[in-house]
Amino acid sequence: MSTSIGIGNAQKRIVQLTNYEDGLWDILLGLVMLLLSIYPITRELLGPELNLVLFLVALAILVIGLSTARRYISTPRLGYAKQRRTPTTKLLVALTTGLVLLTLGCVIATLLSPGWIPQISSSSTASLISDLAVEIAVMFAMVGLFSLLGYLFGVTRLFVYGWLLGGAYLLSTALSKYQGWSFNIPLAIASGIIIVVGIVLFVRFIRKYPIPMEGRDDEQV
Repeated sequence: MSTSIGIGNAQKRIVQLTNYEDGLWDILLGLVMLLLSIYPITRELLGPELNLVLFLVALAILVIGLSTARRYISTPRLGYAKQRRTPTTKLLVALTTGLVLLTLGCVIATLLSPGWIPQISSSSTASLISDLAVEIAVMFAMVGLFSLLGYLFGVTRLFVYGWLLGGAYLLSTALSKYQGWSFNIPLAIASGIIIVVGIVLFVRFIRKYPIPMEGRDDEQV
């Protein structure tokens, strides 16, 4: 029993090191949310179709950039660890992927086209909550997703990210619908905070894990 617990903790630590230790995931998350925060502005300038293409291209560039940075910066410092593909691991990966896609899809759908939800006709609290039911549901979905990731992989800051992004998303869509704001300022602020956290983690990672001397010698040969 203790052996299985030890293996589970070891696998969790591997996930932490390879995915969350270097801060690159945080930077990617922050930049993607930053793209969503300025999406309404670029949509007005470029039009829906061209803007969507631009968003997808930028998203692809960010993902490729993360993979490249991790390959040439993080992996030489940590090495490569091949994780066991157990049925539980596969189930967790499938569940996490599905939740990420579902949440991101809801966020993109409401941020890209906030006008598809009708405006309220009353200023009462009950009407406000009813009118923002979709956004509130998406907020709690984001909180649940990041909380699940934080619990599974032992990354405490993901719990904070869930509430930070969920609350910023809800406030941004509310301001867009009722005040006509084109720039999702709350989401941009939340994105900036996450990017700063990622940069701090990245700098700390570089200092904590220097490239082994033998690796440097091999590169010079």
